[in-house]
Amino acid sequence: MEPLLQLNWSDDNGHTWSDTRLIPLGKKGEYRKRVIARRLGSGRDRVFRLRCSEPVKIVIIEGILE
Repeated sequence: MEPLLQLNWSDDNGHTWSDTRLIPLGKKGEYRKRVIARRLGSGRDRVFRLRCSEPVKIVIIEGILE
């Protein structure tokens, strides 16, 4: 089963959360897969919450917010 990144965000310091976005992380052995989330809108003091649907190791190397 392909693991999914579960992405939510909050614009009120975690009191309420957006609907969950499911982003595929790639199949087993796809070590070079880039995971990109686009069209996240804008918000002041936004907080992100990341979860994974499967017990796999995740390493975040870089995050770019424009």
